Amino acid sequence: MKGKIKYFGTDGIRQKAEAFTPGFIQAVTLGIVRYLGNAKEDESGLERPARVLIGGDTRESTEWMIRYFEEALETVGIDHGTVGVLPTPAINYAFYEMGYDLAIDITASHNPYTDNGIKIFERGDTIGGLEATMPGGVAFSGTGTNDSGENLAHLVKKYPYGIKLSQSGVNAIENALENESGFDVHSPEFREDLHEDALSRYLDHLRTYLAQFGPATTSVRQKPDFSGLRIGLDLACGATSVTAKQIFEELGAEVITINEDSSFGEKINAGCGSTHLEPLIQLVKEQQLDFGAAFDGDGDRCLMIDRNGQIIDGDDMIVILANYLGVPEVCVTIMANKGLLRWAEKTGIKIAMTDVGDQNVSAKMREDGILLGGEQSGHIILPGEPMGDGVLTALVITKILSEARDKFNHEDTLLADYQNIQDEKTGQTSENLERTLPTLATLCQNFQKLPQTIKNQPVDSQTKQAFRNLSETAQQFIATETENLPTGWSINIRASGTEDLVRITIWGDDAEAIQKTANAIAERLTETVFE
Repeated sequence: MKGKIKYFGTDGIRQKAEAFTPGFIQAVTLGIVRYLGNAKEDESGLERPARVLIGGDTRESTEWMIRYFEEALETVGIDHGTVGVLPTPAINYAFYEMGYDLAIDITASHNPYTDNGIKIFERGDTIGGLEATMPGGVAFSGTGTNDSGENLAHLVKKYPYGIKLSQSGVNAIENALENESGFDVHSPEFREDLHEDALSRYLDHLRTYLAQFGPATTSVRQKPDFSGLRIGLDLACGATSVTAKQIFEELGAEVITINEDSSFGEKINAGCGSTHLEPLIQLVKEQQLDFGAAFDGDGDRCLMIDRNGQIIDGDDMIVILANYLGVPEVCVTIMANKGLLRWAEKTGIKIAMTDVGDQNVSAKMREDGILLGGEQSGHIILPGEPMGDGVLTALVITKILSEARDKFNHEDTLLADYQNIQDEKTGQTSENLERTLPTLATLCQNFQKLPQTIKNQPVDSQTKQAFRNLSETAQQFIATETENLPTGWSINIRASGTEDLVRITIWGDDAEAIQKTANAIAERLTETVFE
């Protein structure tokens, strides 16, 4: 297909919900058929119908979009099953495990309920020709042996997953959307509800991954035990409402949830979740919790709140995970805090940078064999995983914290015993050494962030397209604003891949000054005509 991509952004198709008409869904379906085909070979070499799994988040439009896809797929002769409300990573995991060829995930992630979108996952090993598992698995064979020299290759377990739709698939759907009209559809004769099956498989995956999660220098991994931890979860009235609380409580944590409505409606992301952290910060402080975790609407990312209300973002999590795992290299985007470069210099860890988007991070990790990557927004791609998983990220960070506290308590007991022995010998009472219980903030204390601000400026579609396509006027605007920055500052101006926004990010040496500068640039942006 020639020309620019019109419908697909950095994370599938995303637009106002009313734009997903039956005709639009039918055109997408025709594009899928042309890319996927109507039939596949089974293990015995016999022909079988192609199979597609459908699920999504909790916005009200998801319910009828699922129905539109069921009708369209039924009409063109593709087998289909429906899992209802599940997080994006769960749908990605389940469709592969359940033997489907493609997954359609209906979600607009962190966007308001008035928007919706389509993410499509394929079996990268059989369609696009790509390796469907990420390097290293959960036992990180790429980091060598343990302290005793034992080869840890036998611990590696690679999980099969789907990958986001290849460019060929994108082109097929874009072409269909440009050239096809709707068709008469048939209502499905039988709707197979696979929610419980898919949910069970996904929760089993979380348990298995967490049990095997640990650095390569550890031959026997500590069993996850969250007892004694009091945590808060903001579920954004989204897809994690059906998964997160259950798994955290199963592991022994005391869990307080907010915004946990999992029904189809208008509440998703409304003043809550990872894009609106104020309710969770208030909960953590008022309830004196150990920490909080907030997810976005479809559950592929997570941000956390330390016990003092400090935000723990994706950059912080990369530091915590890299320190714990001992990985030699991490992958982040160009939007990462510049303090990561200083941290990397101190620790000797290499940093690979990509353009914005977890899909770009995942591709770079596959290409270079990098075990850990992510974005400041909370998309963390763990070893062996193909994409961000908010619940899994929160679980592994919690495991790291619980192990740090176990170690602290053990050392505290040893220290107290030692002091008691010394007191008995001298006949004097020594003062107890003050030690601080580990928190999320102390786990990343060797990472000093530098001032950074992000200004999200709402724009019209013409302005967004100008920055998305880097038109001449957009390039000139960026060049002029870059030239006007003080020495030592840097800037990134780009179109959002999911919303009608232009994002202005500035790094500098003065937090107040860079915020004022970003506001001024945003005002000039709205006063400029872009072509």
